[in-house]
Amino acid sequence: MKFNPLPSIVLIGLAALIIPFQVGAQKAQTQIENLPNARVLTISGQVTKLLDDKFILNNGKGQVIVEAEPERGQPVSLSVGEQVTVVGNYDDQEFNALSITRGNGETIQIHDD
Repeated sequence: MKFNPLPSIVLIGLAALIIPFQVGAQKAQTQIENLPNARVLTISGQVTKLLDDKFILNNGKGQVIVEAEPERGQPVSLSVGEQVTVVGNYDDQEFNALSITRGNGETIQIHDD
């Protein structure tokens, strides 16, 4: 039986092309001014106003209202001027947070209704 390396080389080449796109997609942040309705996005910016279980996040090019109700129903303890990274989804002019990471690395898990 003769070994043909061509199919293996083709599969390795395809994997080499696909894997960098998947890894890059996980790290990409979406700019606030370009938020699409989507499953999960990551945005970063400065907290400019606190509103009960919501806050306004500004990245210098745009701002968005972020809804953030922690798992235990307590208000999120953020400060105006604080830099945060938010993972969540955008729907109807509002960003629904799933987690918030502070500048010091602390992550706050958010209750997903």
